[in-house]
Amino acid sequence: MKSSYAPPPGPPPGCPHFVDFPFLSPEQIPTLYSQGYARVHLPVDHPLLVAATTLFATSRDFFATPLPHKEQFRLPQHPEKKEQSSEEGWLRIEGEKELLTVRRSGHLCPPEVTDDTRNLWRECGSFMQIMMRAVEQSLGLDSGAFDNVVKGECALPEQDRHETLLRMFRYERTEVPRLVAAHHRDIGLLSLVIGSSPGLDVWDDRTKRWVAIEKDGDGIGQNGLTFTFLVGQTLARLTNNRYKSGVHRVLVPPVDSPSSADDAKHRYSLVFALRPYKEAMISTSSLTSKVTGDFEHPLEGVKAQAVFSAIANAHWNVNGPVAEREAQRLKLQKLKETQVQGVYRRG
Repeated sequence: MKSSYAPPPGPPPGCPHFVDFPFLSPEQIPTLYSQGYARVHLPVDHPLLVAATTLFATSRDFFATPLPHKEQFRLPQHPEKKEQSSEEGWLRIEGEKELLTVRRSGHLCPPEVTDDTRNLWRECGSFMQIMMRAVEQSLGLDSGAFDNVVKGECALPEQDRHETLLRMFRYERTEVPRLVAAHHRDIGLLSLVIGSSPGLDVWDDRTKRWVAIEKDGDGIGQNGLTFTFLVGQTLARLTNNRYKSGVHRVLVPPVDSPSSADDAKHRYSLVFALRPYKEAMISTSSLTSKVTGDFEHPLEGVKAQAVFSAIANAHWNVNGPVAEREAQRLKLQKLKETQVQGVYRRG
Protein backbone atom coordinates (compact mmCIF):
# COMPACT_ATOMS: atom_id res chain seq x y z
CA MET A 1 0.00 0.00 0.00
CA LYS A 2 1.43 3.33 -0.99
CA SER A 3 1.96 5.92 1.70
CA SER A 4 -0.38 8.88 1.60
CA TYR A 5 2.36 11.11 3.02
CA ALA A 6 3.10 14.27 1.08
CA PRO A 7 5.86 16.78 1.89
CA PRO A 8 4.60 19.91 3.64
CA PRO A 9 3.86 22.71 1.23
CA GLY A 10 6.53 25.32 0.66
CA PRO A 11 5.97 29.02 1.25
CA PRO A 12 3.09 30.52 -0.72
CA PRO A 13 3.98 32.46 -3.88
CA GLY A 14 5.49 35.79 -2.98
CA CYS A 15 6.35 34.88 0.60
CA PRO A 16 10.04 35.32 1.54
CA HIS A 17 11.98 32.07 1.83
CA PHE A 18 12.65 30.83 5.34
CA VAL A 19 16.30 31.69 6.07
CA ASP A 20 18.41 32.09 9.16
CA PHE A 21 18.28 35.56 10.67
CA PRO A 22 21.08 35.88 13.22
CA PHE A 23 19.83 36.42 16.77
CA LEU A 24 16.19 35.66 15.87
CA SER A 25 14.58 32.41 16.98
CA PRO A 26 13.01 30.25 14.22
CA GLU A 27 9.59 31.03 15.68
CA GLN A 28 10.16 34.75 15.22
CA ILE A 29 10.97 34.66 11.50
CA PRO A 30 7.42 34.04 10.18
CA THR A 31 6.26 36.86 12.46
CA LEU A 32 8.91 39.16 10.99
CA TYR A 33 7.70 38.37 7.47
CA SER A 34 3.98 38.76 8.10
CA GLN A 35 3.83 41.26 10.98
CA GLY A 36 7.03 43.28 10.56
CA TYR A 37 8.51 42.75 14.03
CA ALA A 38 10.67 40.25 15.92
CA ARG A 39 12.52 39.97 19.22
CA VAL A 40 16.32 39.89 19.09
CA HIS A 41 18.34 37.71 21.48
CA LEU A 42 21.99 38.69 21.90
CA PRO A 43 24.72 36.88 23.82
CA VAL A 44 25.91 38.70 26.92
CA ASP A 45 29.25 39.65 25.40
CA HIS A 46 27.91 40.91 22.06
CA PRO A 47 29.37 44.35 21.14
CA LEU A 48 25.89 45.70 20.33
CA LEU A 49 24.65 44.83 23.80
CA VAL A 50 27.75 46.32 25.42
CA ALA A 51 27.42 49.57 23.41
CA ALA A 52 23.69 49.87 24.18
CA THR A 53 24.24 49.32 27.90
CA THR A 54 26.88 52.06 27.93
CA LEU A 55 24.76 54.59 26.05
CA PHE A 56 21.79 53.90 28.31
CA ALA A 57 23.86 55.05 31.28
CA THR A 58 25.26 58.07 29.42
CA SER A 59 21.89 59.22 28.07
CA ARG A 60 20.28 58.79 31.48
CA ASP A 61 22.92 61.12 32.93
CA PHE A 62 22.29 63.64 30.14
CA PHE A 63 18.53 63.72 30.77
CA ALA A 64 19.21 64.29 34.47
CA THR A 65 21.23 67.47 33.81
CA PRO A 66 19.68 70.91 34.46
CA LEU A 67 17.32 72.31 31.83
CA PRO A 68 19.65 75.16 30.71
CA HIS A 69 22.31 72.62 29.76
CA LYS A 70 19.92 70.53 27.67
CA GLU A 71 18.46 73.58 25.95
CA GLN A 72 21.87 74.27 24.36
CA PHE A 73 21.20 71.30 22.09
CA ARG A 74 17.75 72.32 20.91
CA LEU A 75 17.31 72.85 17.16
CA PRO A 76 16.70 76.58 16.51
CA GLN A 77 13.04 77.32 15.97
CA HIS A 78 11.95 77.73 12.37
CA PRO A 79 10.72 81.33 11.86
CA GLU A 80 7.44 80.12 10.33
CA LYS A 81 6.71 77.59 13.07
CA LYS A 82 5.67 78.15 16.65
CA GLU A 83 6.80 74.69 17.74
CA GLN A 84 10.23 73.10 17.94
CA SER A 85 11.28 70.27 15.66
CA SER A 86 12.07 66.72 16.80
CA GLU A 87 14.25 65.96 13.76
CA GLU A 88 17.54 66.76 15.46
CA GLY A 89 18.81 67.72 18.89
CA TRP A 90 17.05 67.78 22.25
CA LEU A 91 13.32 68.32 22.67
CA ARG A 92 10.98 68.28 25.64
CA ILE A 93 7.27 67.63 25.24
CA GLU A 94 5.82 68.80 28.52
CA GLY A 95 4.16 66.06 30.57
CA GLU A 96 5.05 63.35 28.06
CA LYS A 97 8.71 62.84 27.16
CA GLU A 98 12.16 64.17 26.42
CA LEU A 99 14.12 62.99 23.42
CA LEU A 100 17.57 63.54 21.98
CA THR A 101 17.88 62.88 18.24
CA VAL A 102 21.38 62.45 16.80
CA ARG A 103 22.01 62.52 13.05
CA ARG A 104 25.61 63.76 13.05
CA SER A 105 28.28 64.23 15.69
CA GLY A 106 29.27 67.81 14.95
CA HIS A 107 25.90 69.50 15.43
CA LEU A 108 23.49 69.49 18.39
CA CYS A 109 25.03 66.29 19.76
CA PRO A 110 26.06 66.80 23.41
CA PRO A 111 29.79 66.08 23.78
CA GLU A 112 29.16 63.84 26.80
CA VAL A 113 27.18 61.36 24.65
CA THR A 114 29.09 61.65 21.35
CA ASP A 115 31.60 58.81 21.79
CA ASP A 116 29.01 56.36 23.11
CA THR A 117 26.56 57.36 20.38
CA ARG A 118 29.23 56.78 17.72
CA ASN A 119 29.96 53.33 19.16
CA LEU A 120 26.32 52.27 19.26
CA TRP A 121 25.69 53.66 15.78
CA ARG A 122 28.59 51.58 14.46
CA GLU A 123 27.33 48.40 16.15
CA CYS A 124 23.75 49.01 14.99
CA GLY A 125 25.05 49.64 11.48
CA SER A 126 26.93 46.33 11.49
CA PHE A 127 23.85 44.54 12.83
CA MET A 128 21.60 46.06 10.16
CA GLN A 129 23.98 45.05 7.36
CA ILE A 130 23.91 41.45 8.61
CA MET A 131 20.11 41.51 8.75
CA MET A 132 19.87 43.00 5.27
CA ARG A 133 21.95 40.10 3.96
CA ALA A 134 19.30 37.76 5.35
CA VAL A 135 16.55 39.89 3.78
CA GLU A 136 18.28 39.62 0.39
CA GLN A 137 18.64 35.87 0.74
CA SER A 138 14.98 35.46 1.73
CA LEU A 139 13.93 37.34 -1.40
CA GLY A 140 16.20 35.38 -3.73
CA LEU A 141 18.29 38.47 -4.51
CA ASP A 142 22.04 38.69 -5.02
CA SER A 143 24.08 39.40 -1.92
CA GLY A 144 24.63 43.15 -1.69
CA ALA A 145 21.48 44.08 -3.61
CA PHE A 146 20.65 46.72 -0.96
CA ASP A 147 24.21 47.87 -0.25
CA ASN A 148 23.78 51.15 -2.11
CA VAL A 149 21.01 52.27 0.24
CA VAL A 150 22.51 50.86 3.45
CA LYS A 151 26.30 51.11 3.63
CA GLY A 152 26.54 54.89 3.55
CA GLU A 153 24.33 55.14 6.65
CA CYS A 154 26.22 52.80 8.95
CA ALA A 155 28.73 55.24 10.45
CA LEU A 156 27.86 58.41 12.36
CA PRO A 157 28.71 61.43 10.16
CA GLU A 158 30.23 64.61 11.53
CA GLN A 159 28.74 67.38 9.40
CA ASP A 160 26.63 66.02 6.54
CA ARG A 161 23.39 65.00 8.24
CA HIS A 162 22.15 61.47 7.53
CA GLU A 163 18.52 60.49 7.16
CA THR A 164 19.32 57.66 9.56
CA LEU A 165 19.06 58.65 13.21
CA LEU A 166 19.63 57.44 16.74
CA ARG A 167 17.10 58.64 19.32
CA MET A 168 17.30 58.52 23.09
CA PHE A 169 14.02 58.76 24.99
CA ARG A 170 12.96 59.48 28.55
CA TYR A 171 9.20 59.03 28.96
CA GLU A 172 7.41 60.34 32.03
CA ARG A 173 5.35 57.85 34.05
CA THR A 174 2.28 58.98 36.00
CA GLU A 175 -0.30 57.31 38.24
CA VAL A 176 -2.04 55.67 35.28
CA PRO A 177 -0.83 53.92 32.11
CA ARG A 178 -0.48 56.44 29.26
CA LEU A 179 -0.14 56.33 25.52
CA VAL A 180 2.92 58.48 24.77
CA ALA A 181 3.44 57.47 21.12
CA ALA A 182 0.35 56.66 19.07
CA HIS A 183 0.28 53.61 16.81
CA HIS A 184 2.41 54.06 13.71
CA ARG A 185 4.81 52.43 11.27
CA ASP A 186 8.43 53.56 10.96
CA ILE A 187 9.16 55.22 7.63
CA GLY A 188 12.68 53.91 7.01
CA LEU A 189 14.21 50.55 6.16
CA LEU A 190 14.71 48.85 9.52
CA SER A 191 14.55 49.97 13.15
CA LEU A 192 15.95 48.55 16.37
CA VAL A 193 14.15 49.54 19.58
CA ILE A 194 16.17 48.96 22.76
CA GLY A 195 14.20 49.21 25.99
CA SER A 196 15.13 49.08 29.66
CA SER A 197 11.55 48.61 30.92
CA PRO A 198 8.14 47.70 29.44
CA GLY A 199 6.27 50.08 27.18
CA LEU A 200 6.58 49.00 23.54
CA ASP A 201 3.48 47.33 22.08
CA VAL A 202 3.30 45.70 18.64
CA TRP A 203 0.12 44.98 16.68
CA ASP A 204 -0.51 41.34 15.84
CA ASP A 205 -2.74 41.36 12.78
CA ARG A 206 -3.51 37.66 13.13
CA THR A 207 -5.08 37.95 16.57
CA LYS A 208 -6.15 41.59 16.19
CA ARG A 209 -4.60 42.61 19.47
CA TRP A 210 -1.69 44.54 20.93
CA VAL A 211 1.24 42.53 22.23
CA ALA A 212 3.39 43.98 25.03
CA ILE A 213 6.61 42.74 23.47
CA GLU A 214 8.91 43.96 26.26
CA LYS A 215 7.03 42.25 29.11
CA ASP A 216 7.96 38.59 28.72
CA GLY A 217 11.22 38.63 30.62
CA ASP A 218 13.40 37.88 27.60
CA GLY A 219 15.69 40.71 28.62
CA ILE A 220 17.26 38.42 31.23
CA GLY A 221 20.79 37.75 30.07
CA GLN A 222 20.83 40.98 28.06
CA ASN A 223 21.69 43.31 30.95
CA GLY A 224 17.97 43.78 31.49
CA LEU A 225 17.55 45.27 28.01
CA THR A 226 15.11 44.18 25.32
CA PHE A 227 15.79 44.45 21.57
CA THR A 228 12.91 44.64 19.10
CA PHE A 229 13.50 44.56 15.34
CA LEU A 230 11.00 46.42 13.13
CA VAL A 231 10.48 46.59 9.38
CA GLY A 232 9.88 50.10 8.01
CA GLN A 233 7.77 51.33 5.13
CA THR A 234 10.72 52.06 2.83
CA LEU A 235 11.79 48.41 2.98
CA ALA A 236 8.21 47.34 2.34
CA ARG A 237 8.22 49.58 -0.75
CA LEU A 238 11.57 48.23 -2.01
CA THR A 239 10.48 44.59 -1.54
CA ASN A 240 7.17 45.00 -3.40
CA ASN A 241 5.46 44.62 0.00
CA ARG A 242 6.83 41.10 0.51
CA TYR A 243 7.96 42.45 3.88
CA LYS A 244 5.27 44.15 5.94
CA SER A 245 6.01 47.20 8.07
CA GLY A 246 5.45 46.68 11.79
CA VAL A 247 2.72 48.66 13.57
CA HIS A 248 3.70 49.69 17.09
CA ARG A 249 3.03 52.18 19.88
CA VAL A 250 4.43 53.16 23.29
CA LEU A 251 2.19 52.70 26.33
CA VAL A 252 4.13 53.47 29.50
CA PRO A 253 3.14 51.71 32.74
CA PRO A 254 2.09 53.71 35.80
CA VAL A 255 4.67 55.08 38.19
CA ASP A 256 5.91 52.65 40.82
CA SER A 257 5.08 54.76 43.87
CA PRO A 258 6.77 52.64 46.57
CA SER A 259 10.09 52.81 44.71
CA SER A 260 12.44 55.78 44.64
CA ALA A 261 14.44 54.44 41.69
CA ASP A 262 14.63 56.53 38.54
CA ASP A 263 13.07 53.72 36.47
CA ALA A 264 10.02 53.90 38.73
CA LYS A 265 9.36 57.41 37.36
CA HIS A 266 10.57 57.11 33.77
CA ARG A 267 10.84 54.71 30.84
CA TYR A 268 14.08 54.92 28.89
CA SER A 269 14.68 53.62 25.38
CA LEU A 270 17.06 53.91 22.44
CA VAL A 271 15.94 53.70 18.81
CA PHE A 272 18.21 53.27 15.82
CA ALA A 273 16.25 53.97 12.64
CA LEU A 274 18.07 52.92 9.47
CA ARG A 275 16.94 55.03 6.53
CA PRO A 276 18.16 54.92 2.91
CA TYR A 277 21.26 56.79 1.80
CA LYS A 278 19.77 59.82 0.09
CA GLU A 279 22.10 59.84 -2.95
CA ALA A 280 21.56 56.16 -3.78
CA MET A 281 19.79 55.40 -7.05
CA ILE A 282 16.83 53.05 -6.90
CA SER A 283 15.99 50.68 -9.75
CA THR A 284 13.44 48.05 -8.79
CA SER A 285 14.52 45.96 -11.78
CA SER A 286 17.64 45.04 -9.78
CA LEU A 287 15.46 44.16 -6.77
CA THR A 288 13.10 41.88 -8.69
CA SER A 289 13.09 38.11 -8.19
CA LYS A 290 10.69 35.20 -8.31
CA VAL A 291 9.81 36.02 -4.72
CA THR A 292 9.13 39.73 -5.18
CA GLY A 293 7.42 39.28 -8.53
CA ASP A 294 7.03 42.25 -10.85
CA PHE A 295 6.73 45.49 -8.91
CA GLU A 296 3.26 46.95 -8.84
CA HIS A 297 4.82 50.43 -8.93
CA PRO A 298 8.30 50.12 -10.49
CA LEU A 299 11.04 52.67 -9.94
CA GLU A 300 13.93 53.19 -12.34
CA GLY A 301 16.79 55.61 -11.76
CA VAL A 302 15.04 57.39 -8.90
CA LYS A 303 17.03 58.85 -6.01
CA ALA A 304 16.40 57.18 -2.68
CA GLN A 305 15.79 60.60 -1.16
CA ALA A 306 12.75 61.09 -3.41
CA VAL A 307 11.32 57.69 -2.48
CA PHE A 308 11.89 58.23 1.24
CA SER A 309 10.51 61.79 1.17
CA ALA A 310 7.32 60.64 -0.53
CA ILE A 311 6.79 58.07 2.23
CA ALA A 312 7.66 60.52 5.01
CA ASN A 313 5.34 63.22 3.67
CA ALA A 314 2.41 60.82 3.82
CA HIS A 315 2.77 60.39 7.60
CA TRP A 316 2.61 62.58 10.65
CA ASN A 317 5.42 62.62 13.20
CA VAL A 318 4.43 60.87 16.44
CA ASN A 319 7.49 62.32 18.20
CA GLY A 320 6.86 65.94 17.33
CA PRO A 321 5.39 68.54 19.69
CA VAL A 322 1.67 68.04 20.34
CA ALA A 323 0.41 71.02 18.29
CA GLU A 324 2.76 70.20 15.40
CA ARG A 325 1.79 66.55 15.11
CA GLU A 326 -1.93 67.32 15.45
CA ALA A 327 -1.65 69.85 12.62
CA GLN A 328 0.15 67.25 10.49
CA ARG A 329 -2.48 64.63 11.27
CA LEU A 330 -5.38 66.90 10.36
CA LYS A 331 -3.67 68.03 7.16
CA LEU A 332 -3.11 64.44 6.03
CA GLN A 333 -6.65 63.49 7.00
CA LYS A 334 -8.08 66.30 4.87
CA LEU A 335 -5.81 65.32 1.98
CA LYS A 336 -7.04 61.73 2.11
CA GLU A 337 -10.66 62.87 2.27
CA THR A 338 -10.10 65.07 -0.79
CA GLN A 339 -8.54 62.16 -2.66
CA VAL A 340 -11.46 59.87 -1.77
CA GLN A 341 -13.97 62.50 -2.90
CA GLY A 342 -12.06 62.89 -6.18
CA VAL A 343 -12.26 59.18 -6.84
CA TYR A 344 -15.96 59.18 -5.98
CA ARG A 345 -16.67 62.04 -8.42
CA ARG A 346 -14.71 60.37 -11.21
CA GLY A 347 -16.62 57.15 -10.62
